[in-house]
Amino acid sequence: MSLLREIKSSITGETVNTYISQILEDKIKIKNFQIPEYLYVTDLINPTRSYFSRKYPDVPMPENVESRMKNGEEIHFLARQWFERLPGFSGSEVILTGAQMGLNVVGRADFTLYDSIVEFKTKHFDRISMENIYSVYSSDLEQLLFYAAMNRNFTTDNYLVFFSDEKFYAYRVSIYDRGAVEDEMVYRFSLITRAMDNGDIGDFPRCSYFGYGCPYSEAKICPCHSLRPGDSSWVKNVAKVEEDRDLESSLQEIYGEGRSSTDLRFYDLIYPRKYYHKITGDSRTMENSGQIPDSFYEKNNIKFFAMESINSSILSVSGTEKAQINQVSTLPLYGDDKYIIKNIYDENSIVPYLLKINNSKYPNSIPETYYSELAITCARRNMKEGLIIVVYPRLENTVMVHDVLFDIDRIISLCRKSIENIEKAVAGRTPMILDMCPEFAIKSCDFKSCSCRKEIVTGREKQ
Repeated sequence: MSLLREIKSSITGETVNTYISQILEDKIKIKNFQIPEYLYVTDLINPTRSYFSRKYPDVPMPENVESRMKNGEEIHFLARQWFERLPGFSGSEVILTGAQMGLNVVGRADFTLYDSIVEFKTKHFDRISMENIYSVYSSDLEQLLFYAAMNRNFTTDNYLVFFSDEKFYAYRVSIYDRGAVEDEMVYRFSLITRAMDNGDIGDFPRCSYFGYGCPYSEAKICPCHSLRPGDSSWVKNVAKVEEDRDLESSLQEIYGEGRSSTDLRFYDLIYPRKYYHKITGDSRTMENSGQIPDSFYEKNNIKFFAMESINSSILSVSGTEKAQINQVSTLPLYGDDKYIIKNIYDENSIVPYLLKINNSKYPNSIPETYYSELAITCARRNMKEGLIIVVYPRLENTVMVHDVLFDIDRIISLCRKSIENIEKAVAGRTPMILDMCPEFAIKSCDFKSCSCRKEIVTGREKQ
């Protein structure tokens, strides 16, 4: 029996939590979701690139830039292992919104330590000075400031961490004028949205990619040579940057202890062959690339607002509470863990939750993968209960919250067995011993040597 079916049979109870459903539905239904209605923090960091990427979505990214970004993504994945071992670790890929400042801006902070934001960047440099932070790496500093300003649990001290040639450089960024940071965000948001309406970017700052790896320059549609140079002097008036030797030393020590032999995220257990092909270096096809469909933005927009609804309600939890829960790690898995307070009558009852935006018109049945994702998250923290929160855009954003109970000892055992099988498959180059990925994942798989497709074809031939 596959892991997904085993997990489904390990559910000991399931009810619809109408109380939490109503709390979230009341908030979400007041929102009108236009596509796309928001900007990302990275858009505010580089308004010129944001403008051109929307006006000319078919211009391809240069291969050297795409390759550098993919390398950075892989190191970011590994970095989760390092940061999760720091005291106070409370989250990774943390979704933030500017809703509390009335701004439709969203972003994902790399990590949080208690309530502090950590922005992590891979670099290639020989040396770095304090002055470089305000000049050469000003966009990284701005990104951290914007994330910190959006943080509902705002704290003065946040962190900028660079990783270059196996060495960490850590800086504490103390913000003493949050209002000025918010003002800068509002200005840049209006700059971009006005330009999208009237096509005038005459008052834009020059793109930070000017003269280096710019696809719009190569396509001869970029006017950056005529734009004013960017000015980052404002950041010195809102924040103080200091070296943080203690954080630097802690990360260096963790890194020196060596990486785990299992770089698994919770969803790799659900899509084991996809993980196999990624970890063994299988090449990908380009069939699924191209312009992002509007449905992606719509679902993301609703998801961001739903998370904001949770974080601004009685269901929210603090960074300290998350850090306490993250001290438990039953399984060697990495990835996001998100928690909410279950109800106002038991403030100590904190459980994992899963948030999904589902375009189905039939809310009475949810995919098996939802149960599996939640079960594995619960197993990692040794909790027998969790919530599946589903928003249905095609049913006027109806919200259904499923309160699910598991036989957690059995789930943990199943997960450990699955991890063993994945390690064995990677070591022996035998993907066929793993469960096939769910059908919808096989259809969209972009690995050239997809073993699921091969097994399906082989099975047909035998018939």
